Amino acid sequence: MQKLMKSLIVAFAYMSMPIMAQKTDLVNPIIGTNGMGHTFPGACAPFGIVQVSPDTDTIPHNIDGVYQPRAYEYCAGYQHKDSSIVGFSHTHFSGTGHSDLGDILLMPFTGKLQINPGTADNPDSGYRSRFSHDTEISRPGYYEVLLTDDQIKVQLTATERTGIHKYTYPADQKKQLILDLNHGIYNYDGKVLWANLRVENDTLVTGYRITNGWSRVNYTYFAISFSQPVTRYGYTDREKVNYPGGFRRFNTAENFPEIGGRKVVSYFEFKEGSAPLEIKVALSAVSTEGALKNLLAEAGGKSFEQVVAEASEAWNEKLELFEIEGTEDQKAMFYTSLYHTMINPSVYMDVDGHYRGLDHNVHQAEGFTNYTIFSLWDTYRAEHPFLNLVTPLQNADMVKSMIVHQQQSIHKMLPVWSLMGNENWCMSGYHAVPVLADAIAKKVVTEKEAALQTMVETSNV
Repeated sequence: MQKLMKSLIVAFAYMSMPIMAQKTDLVNPIIGTNGMGHTFPGACAPFGIVQVSPDTDTIPHNIDGVYQPRAYEYCAGYQHKDSSIVGFSHTHFSGTGHSDLGDILLMPFTGKLQINPGTADNPDSGYRSRFSHDTEISRPGYYEVLLTDDQIKVQLTATERTGIHKYTYPADQKKQLILDLNHGIYNYDGKVLWANLRVENDTLVTGYRITNGWSRVNYTYFAISFSQPVTRYGYTDREKVNYPGGFRRFNTAENFPEIGGRKVVSYFEFKEGSAPLEIKVALSAVSTEGALKNLLAEAGGKSFEQVVAEASEAWNEKLELFEIEGTEDQKAMFYTSLYHTMINPSVYMDVDGHYRGLDHNVHQAEGFTNYTIFSLWDTYRAEHPFLNLVTPLQNADMVKSMIVHQQQSIHKMLPVWSLMGNENWCMSGYHAVPVLADAIAKKVVTEKEAALQTMVETSNV
């Protein structure tokens, strides 16, 4: 009894203590989303490969051979000045000087089915929707907005490899969903080399797409689970394909469980009702089996709210490395900048350690986590030396990822500007060398001889 009373006294004392503000409350992910900041407002976990976020437009770098100067504004897919949202895709750059990704776009809707995204000038011409910044909530690991055209509340959160959506539709409207495998940031006709979609059952969809962009050959496999059964579905492939018998255009088909094509857009319907629709989207660069493993390991059996809490806790753990004094604006600037340092590079392997290497073979990571998105001419001066100090375990794995990149390279070169198992050769010089040298000097790297060998071989190319 005395032990019980003592426990109750401690519990009541804890409950009466003032609630301390979390560091995530000081982060404003909207910072950098206008002009040339090239950041996104959506949800991600620290160093996660999934960044589920709204895209407000995708402007090709050229249209009919004419260069489009505004394309550079959409490196992260979102501009705060825009007033409509195309949908919510799962991969985004943060702060880079080039655009790509925007893989696997979802967009909830009600009413008339439209399979094209429409335009910013005329949102009613497609499935995009207007929105107001007054309804946006953006914090580390969580994003929320109201799609005003159909009055659908969208909530997003993420694990390292999974994006989780929660859509609250009007209770008297049929729940409908677009899955656009043709959408992309830095998009253009022919960017999608092939896409495949399988309806495994009434709550599970799998597939992949292969794109040719800033990442020359990007394999994105996915597994999507629905919290409610699909009642009707269909797809369209807008690509005209040349067969031996002549040209053939795939038209819309319903309730056929598999489709492959270059411009695949699918739609799904669910019963109307007040219960929100929750969707979990796991990605893999290896296989749909890998995507399923990632989904089950990171989001299986978890509620949306549970994942939000875990993402917030993960970000707080990183942000609490620092205590600063200053004005509220200064704190917001500092912690938002700190937050941005821990988005890219990103984890690039499945939960079982399999990853797609620079040689496009599937490898098994032994004793390290494989990373990608190395914009090294941007990051070698400050970010990687900073990560060596504040998150040395992650930076050690990033360095190891650079070493295996060099070992898989036909040129025997450390990464220059690499992403998604590709080297795109942007910028001269070899900026990975000082990253490795700094990691050796700070005793972050244990494989000193292997690191030195990769540095020497790279400098001799």
